[in-house]
Amino acid sequence: MSMRQYLRPLVLLLLLPLASCYIPDKFRGELRLSRYGDYAITYEGDLIYAPIMHDYAGGRITPENEEEKNNNIYKDLVRDPAIKDIKRVGKGRFHVKYERMGRLGKVQLTAFLRRDARLLSMKANEDGSIIIDANGVKPGDAQRMAELGITMEGEFRITTDANVLKHNATEVRPYGQYQVYVWKMENALSATPTLIILRDPDPRRPL
Repeated sequence: MSMRQYLRPLVLLLLLPLASCYIPDKFRGELRLSRYGDYAITYEGDLIYAPIMHDYAGGRITPENEEEKNNNIYKDLVRDPAIKDIKRVGKGRFHVKYERMGRLGKVQLTAFLRRDARLLSMKANEDGSIIIDANGVKPGDAQRMAELGITMEGEFRITTDANVLKHNATEVRPYGQYQVYVWKMENALSATPTLIILRDPDPRRPL
């Protein structure tokens, strides 16, 4: 299997919370991460703009301003070239398909969706470790999300052939020479993904 085939995007998931402007819901996503730091991340599911949900709940969205406010969210999302398809669902909710590939530098921080709207971060460190971490949700925020009809339900996977030092996956499955770490999200209080690997030096592509 070539590296390009290994990193070919699938149709899958990602995560998290009110620490970001966007909340994932009804989603499937996957991060494929090689032991050298190459990655492919895919997501298919809903993204909900949290501030507008509070505006709806507070009665601040009116027939006069609703279209403009939702159009502004749409414009914010479509400026990201990694979003390959987007459909309006209504009330600040958009169904999106997201695909991005890259290679982490020796020291680098990258994020899904992006640095200022972080749902999942990938941090490469000088010591060769790569930390994958999703934002968590406080119990009070989870209760508020439930009141707003946001379940944050979905599944996230990390597929890797790297040396995994730590993880909190609910399930681990072998897949050839790879391991698949699975997080099943039932609600906003479900455990959010954390995984740490130790990267191997790549003799073909030195950092």
